[in-house]
Amino acid sequence: MNNTRAEEQQMLEISAPNNTILRQQSAGQHPGRWEPDESFVRDNRLELDLTYIVNESGHGVFISRAELEALAPQVIEHHRQLKRGEGDCRDGKVPMLGWQSLPDEITPEHLDDVRAAADRLADKIDAFVSLGIGGSYLGLAATVKALTHTYYNQLSRTQRGDRPEIYFLGQNTDPDYFRDTLDMLQGKRIGINVISKSGTTTETAIAFRILRRLLEEYEGERAGEFIVATTDKARGALRTLAGQKGYRSFVVPDDIGGRFSVLTDVGLFGLAMAGINIHEFVAGFRQMKQRTDGDTFWSNPAMVHAAVRYLAHQKGKKVEVVATNSLAVYEITRWMEQLFPESEGHHGYGMWVSPSMYSEKLHANGQMVQDGERNILETFLRLVESDNTVAIPGDPDDLDGLNYLTDAGRDMNFVNRLVIDGPAYAHFNGGTPNMTINLPRRNAFAVGQLYYLMERSVALSGYLAGHNPFIQPGVEAYKKAMFALAGKPGREQDGRAIAESIDALERTII
Repeated sequence: MNNTRAEEQQMLEISAPNNTILRQQSAGQHPGRWEPDESFVRDNRLELDLTYIVNESGHGVFISRAELEALAPQVIEHHRQLKRGEGDCRDGKVPMLGWQSLPDEITPEHLDDVRAAADRLADKIDAFVSLGIGGSYLGLAATVKALTHTYYNQLSRTQRGDRPEIYFLGQNTDPDYFRDTLDMLQGKRIGINVISKSGTTTETAIAFRILRRLLEEYEGERAGEFIVATTDKARGALRTLAGQKGYRSFVVPDDIGGRFSVLTDVGLFGLAMAGINIHEFVAGFRQMKQRTDGDTFWSNPAMVHAAVRYLAHQKGKKVEVVATNSLAVYEITRWMEQLFPESEGHHGYGMWVSPSMYSEKLHANGQMVQDGERNILETFLRLVESDNTVAIPGDPDDLDGLNYLTDAGRDMNFVNRLVIDGPAYAHFNGGTPNMTINLPRRNAFAVGQLYYLMERSVALSGYLAGHNPFIQPGVEAYKKAMFALAGKPGREQDGRAIAESIDALERTII
């Protein structure tokens, strides 16, 4: 082997431009409309690989084709119910199915308006702060982190495509995290997008009250120019405040729940602020909608995915480890951590979703997946092609034994694909069934496909389980307890009752 040549090649690759940065810069320069051609759609098609679940080669079969085909008529009927707007899908009187048709309903003109509004604010600020929690945070944050540089805020503005730094607040009440973020904003002109349908969500409202006060002290009467409100179209505290203060506003739809809302203005404005091509993002959703609209079971990945997870739960799988080989894509597994448990966790039903970054978590809890209790289903989000290539240099001494990779022309990308392929095979042989979703590349089109696939699958999952996947009554329990313990007006009696209940408990403090 010619080590000098290998080292020269490595230096060329390290000194080459970072393709993630190039994409960011290109998006900033060319923010216009975009439509995929046939070759792009083909090259960026999402794949669902069930080899290590539905395998009838006589070795380790977990779910048979016969079992899936026996369930298929039920899945197809639920799919038709969803498309007709039927079934248990209402929150109050509103059917929460607006997300289904949204990809076809968003107009290019609306996307242009969102992008233009983001551009106007971006030109005036150094840093953008998105305020929201749950569905008003996770999808947006996951998409920004999936499609931008790992150290986005530490890059120059030019490297970010002439976009501001991006921060997230209002998703927790940790005062140290909040204060640390304020330190990062010190001396910078900031813009805010507060996302709350009611305007009274505790975590987000506290963050907004603080940042609004700081903005008003610094900008005076111009503060409203730097605040965008995404809220209910007609009512609520934030809608009232936006009207009083003259904030630019966007709408949280009545018929789309938070965890399904990343394609609404809840997500689109922040994505446009980060320079992400929202036309391409919508096209990804639209492509997967077309694939999952049909009623042919084996041609519809949402129906197959929902059926596999349902049968896995019936066979005792209570935890779904969702693992990826990409730190950027890992943020999407955290979005799934909300989507599935909040939609499925009703009446003692549902799988807990555990996000994992491989190979890091293979060293942390891979032993449990391989040899622990057989209550785990594993789903891999496998990034097939990373943005960048990193060579593995040769070494004359080869003390670490890695020259075999260099000699074979293998790079870090090859190894990173193996941290999915190797565990998938080993865990399958160890008794953990697993499936792989192949994500072709880190682009908005691929991510949009993935989101819509998961949304349609989880809707079917709720129908299969016999409950409404679009409400979350259990989430309200913690809110009621917090309000009562905080002494919120009107909740004093509840607060006293909870305090008495706590005092009556036998204390065990070691």
